[in-house]
Amino acid sequence: MWKNQTCTLTTKDITILQTMYDRRHALPNAVRKLLRHKLDNAFVVFSDDIDVDVVTLNTRVRYRIGNGQPQTAIITQGQMDGMVGQCLSLSTVRGLGLLGLTEPTAISLPKPHNAAPDRLVVEAVLFQPEAARRARLQQETIEHSLRLVPDASLIP
Repeated sequence: MWKNQTCTLTTKDITILQTMYDRRHALPNAVRKLLRHKLDNAFVVFSDDIDVDVVTLNTRVRYRIGNGQPQTAIITQGQMDGMVGQCLSLSTVRGLGLLGLTEPTAISLPKPHNAAPDRLVVEAVLFQPEAARRARLQQETIEHSLRLVPDASLIP
């Protein structure tokens, strides 16, 4: 179904998926199949090296199913109480399907009873924690960098 479609995962994300696979007996069949595919076809990078347009854990992403209306969600490791409708867990086909994709990539999601698969399309990565962390560190570096002052009396 996925024809060796690759995904890009951080070392943290692949570790979480490997743990999920170890506990796969508790997952629905469609999630188990997609999880095995993700693990078999993942390109793994360090968090500092992940591209800004890749969906990672805790990313806010805008996506759509087929030609449907765009939806926005945060990809989470588990269910988030109090954030109903705002999060997609990795234990769901959609949440797991989005993980590791880049904008504007699509993936076909399995449906039960041999129905036609849903086409899940990443429209935009709205917030990625790894990119935000890099931007914050870069800003801190700029703010705290040394500067050459020709005369100490010129320091404010």
